[in-house]
Amino acid sequence: MTPADADELLTAQSGNIVYIGRETCPFCRRFVGKLSAVAKDENLTIHYVHSQKVETLKEVEALRNKYGVPTVPGFLYSDEDGVQVKCDSSMSPDDIKTFVKA
Repeated sequence: MTPADADELLTAQSGNIVYIGRETCPFCRRFVGKLSAVAKDENLTIHYVHSQKVETLKEVEALRNKYGVPTVPGFLYSDEDGVQVKCDSSMSPDDIKTFVKA
């Protein structure tokens, strides 16, 4: 997903989940396994933005700055209360479910 598409989903504030990361990040790899399991169990759609794709580096940086995502993995959830951000690879599956109100 492009950073612009992710921003559009987050702006909609309708329960969308965006994950910003990269496969070479050990913290991302640790987190994505838990996130994938929760997504499967709860039938959630996770929208992925690659944080190091050369052609979108500036757009990813702008997205991260807009929502205050200092590190990856960046985990964002948007609903009527606004956009919530977590950058914590140690979140448990239960923490993930609570965060996305699953």
